[in-house]
Amino acid sequence: MENILFSDAVGGISIERIERDYNFNMISKHFHNEYEIYYLLSGERYYFIEKQIYYVKKGSLVFIDRNQIHKTVGTNKDYHDRILLLISGDEIEPFLKLARDMDMNSFFAKYSGVLELNETGQKHVESILFSIIREMKMKQTSYEFLVKSKLAELFIYAIRCNNGENVTLKAETAGTEKYKKISEIAEYINEYYYTDISLSDISRDFYISKCYLSRIFKEVSGFTVNEYINIIRIKKAQQLLENSDYNITEIAERIGYESLTYFEKVFKKYLELSPLRYRKKFTRKGAKG
Repeated sequence: MENILFSDAVGGISIERIERDYNFNMISKHFHNEYEIYYLLSGERYYFIEKQIYYVKKGSLVFIDRNQIHKTVGTNKDYHDRILLLISGDEIEPFLKLARDMDMNSFFAKYSGVLELNETGQKHVESILFSIIREMKMKQTSYEFLVKSKLAELFIYAIRCNNGENVTLKAETAGTEKYKKISEIAEYINEYYYTDISLSDISRDFYISKCYLSRIFKEVSGFTVNEYINIIRIKKAQQLLENSDYNITEIAERIGYESLTYFEKVFKKYLELSPLRYRKKFTRKGAKG
């Protein structure tokens, strides 16, 4: 059973609370242009983020950067209750600038990952999240301002946790051999993405049959091995398009594509823009800032 306890959106912020009592796994291909905050009120999950797998439980607060690969997978305990926020940086960025030295890009670049909160921290974070839900439910005067204020308070609290000003617990990585192996393989791909690596190469290097590797990698990450290689390459291409003067052909070669045509095809598949249009769009955005 899936029970949607709340769902609403305002001013570039959407929030939903859902409880499930069945073996739910997140949709396969999951990364998006919004920032994401995930809080587990009860239950337990495995959470794949980029190249690491975490065991998350009641009191886990997770920050996911834009276009960061992520997926939750069930454990042997089906029931869980979670709150999820999706945030558009363009909508809330001007509000956060009221707080000195705070912006979405730098926050998520520095603090994306899992915070395990102690009991005091859980009560505080839940109070913030339920206040956001209450404001969205009631829709009283200036509620959008208060929603953004509460979100800013959550960011500040997370920064203080990471700076050691609030007590948190160490986030646990998944302990099973299967999940450890997938983390090792994801780490390997992130290190050698620019080389001519394939499913066969990884299967040989990690002493795993191709069939078994394909099955467990897709199960945990949501992607086939080849899809994951392509996504890591495209994410590297984004960085080069934004921060270097390499031309498109040079970028394709540097991230492991021999064919420029194939690189452009894969890039457009995941970002719905050609590399050249992506660079122009980013340049215009940077010029406005």
